[in-house]
Amino acid sequence: MPLLGGVRPPVAALLCALLAVAAITVLALGRNVAIDVAPAVLTSQQHMAEDSASALRGSVDRDLDTLRHQAAELTAVTASAAVQPTDEQLLADLQALGHSWRGAVVADRTSGQPLAVSGEQVPTAALRAAVKAASATNADGTRNAPRPTLVTLPSGETRLSFWATVNSRLLVTTDVLGLTAPGGDTSRGLLVVDGHGHTVASLGPGLVGTQDRRVPASSARASAQLGGGVGQTRNSGYLLGDLHSGKRTVVGWADLVPASDTAVHPLGLIVVVTTATPQAPDVTGNSLLALSAAAGLLVATLVVTLLLVTRLQRPLLQLHLGAARIARGDLSRPAPQPRPGETARIGHALEALRRQLLGEPAQEFRPLRRAFGARGLVITCGIVLAAWAVPLLVIFTQPVSASAVPQQLVADQQTRTTAAAARVQQTLSEGVEDVTAMASLLDGAATPERASNVLNAALDQHSRYQSLYVLDRNGSVLTTVGGAPREALHELTGTGGLVQANTAGRIPVLAVWAPIPAAKPAVPGQRAIDLGGYTPVAVVAEFDIAALNTALSQPGMGSVWLVDSRQKVMASGSGFRAYENLPTASLTRLAQDASAAPLSRLLPVSGDQLLAAAAPLGAVTGSETSENWQIVSSQNASWLDLGAYRTQRLTLLAGLLGLTAVAGCLGWLHIVVVRPLRVLAETAERLAAGDRRTVRYPVHHDEVGSVTRSLELIRQQLSAGPKRQGGRPGDRPSARV
Repeated sequence: MPLLGGVRPPVAALLCALLAVAAITVLALGRNVAIDVAPAVLTSQQHMAEDSASALRGSVDRDLDTLRHQAAELTAVTASAAVQPTDEQLLADLQALGHSWRGAVVADRTSGQPLAVSGEQVPTAALRAAVKAASATNADGTRNAPRPTLVTLPSGETRLSFWATVNSRLLVTTDVLGLTAPGGDTSRGLLVVDGHGHTVASLGPGLVGTQDRRVPASSARASAQLGGGVGQTRNSGYLLGDLHSGKRTVVGWADLVPASDTAVHPLGLIVVVTTATPQAPDVTGNSLLALSAAAGLLVATLVVTLLLVTRLQRPLLQLHLGAARIARGDLSRPAPQPRPGETARIGHALEALRRQLLGEPAQEFRPLRRAFGARGLVITCGIVLAAWAVPLLVIFTQPVSASAVPQQLVADQQTRTTAAAARVQQTLSEGVEDVTAMASLLDGAATPERASNVLNAALDQHSRYQSLYVLDRNGSVLTTVGGAPREALHELTGTGGLVQANTAGRIPVLAVWAPIPAAKPAVPGQRAIDLGGYTPVAVVAEFDIAALNTALSQPGMGSVWLVDSRQKVMASGSGFRAYENLPTASLTRLAQDASAAPLSRLLPVSGDQLLAAAAPLGAVTGSETSENWQIVSSQNASWLDLGAYRTQRLTLLAGLLGLTAVAGCLGWLHIVVVRPLRVLAETAERLAAGDRRTVRYPVHHDEVGSVTRSLELIRQQLSAGPKRQGGRPGDRPSARV
């Protein structure tokens, strides 16, 4: 009956696995693939487009919120007025509220007939769309919320149209798309494209080449092919344009809103960012390394296979045949005497047992001693193969030259960091505007109920605050909504603005405040009435640091921090400890150097290159506190899709595959062969030394199991008495196992 398993399958599997690893090494590393723009550069433009889409979305949302608040204020004023204002007066009041709309119309809510007009002409289509939207209801019977629409002027220019209701009248306004250069970089082109591929707004350099002029239509097609997207993830991608004077046009595009928000913003717009990047071939693979590694692995495989076959497999097969022959009664020939390790010990014991079966005079059995056995052989083979794999892992840890990182990526990191600084500055400035608006709704004679209502309304409207509260002239907190103040402001000087309330502690506290106007006397010259000691003098809003963290968290930027004038961390999109230092001293120096203008550098750190950038936050509106704050960002170049790092990762993959094959196959060999073989050697020596009582049971149907079975037959024969001298091969014992 043929043997199942044993020493041959692990050896054959090891041989096949190592040959497969050699083939993979040649195929993966041996092909030098060169492209003129690194995928990391293309992905960076995609992220740039996503940032620009988020910024434009924020601008549209602010316009929508502005008109909604203006309409609510006009409605309140109209309701309280003794004489209803005329339509022209309503438009004048709208302009007095501060926002400069390009065009504004007061129209009849039912027919859309214009009643008063100011600014540029509002298209009739915008009025019809507003009337239709204002009269429509949702499935639950509620009125539709105002939504922006895209309209075209007779001149061909595109405008955003917003609407709101003021009592029984319809207020319709138009405004331009608020385009800003990404991170203030005017060398980049910015386009807004509709779903048909038509450009509705643009900023920066135009598209010149044939392929470049197809970018708007190609972006619209790419967006349509991706469908509606998933949840809060907006569709985005990248394209390649023409090659001009050694520079390739690279394009990133992104939908204005995620799929989940198309009902709120049914504009169907796509934001496209273009830039010309120097042609820098990005090469993946190293044919010399691949061929050298594959040749070395083939040599190591040959050596290991020869060692395992000659010093383990062949001797074990010889013992299998020799033990079976002796168990059958063929004692005419000596037992095989392999030289290596445990097989030599077993062969020596079998020869002693053969002599005992022949009835030769009893002699004391002296077992052989071999220092280098099967376990040492397997360890040696593992060392030989590890000597091939480990250098590949060492190559992976070698630092990549700075020249392998395109300068376009460094410039993109700086641009996106500057854009992040603008986002944070916008958030803080809006905070100053919010508290100023809250303070304007109060005065020194405001009641606690009035203060609480104003603060609650603001907290419901804005999620950026952790706590809102009112202070009296002594610095005591009078009214609080939201969470309890973490670091209440007690000594306020100046006219309000941004305040860094602490410089240590578990949570950074950033707050904005505005003074509350003093109560107006009922009669000139008369002192204001003190309502039971409730005299509010200031409104304070503490920022929720999570809101700032969200403003800093952008895909593809790595780690981003907001640091104060001491370069201590106050917020981060990737987790932080309050007021900790930046991770490296080089980043701290970069932040110090970027106090006046944005900077970017490629920093060597821990065997890698670090793309780092810093940008000053600038003064927040109404405050000078943040003038020395910076936004700092960094990401490891090894995280990027660059040819040099892809080659490193492929090299690492080859080394890990080799180690995995070695560990798996040699571990298998050790479990099924080496360990049972060591036990078998001791069993054979005990039997040869005279142990006739222990029964030997074969465990597996392989070479070791075959020798074990033969030893049991020999034990039974010895227990029955020795054979006569010169036993024939045909003589068989009567016992069976």
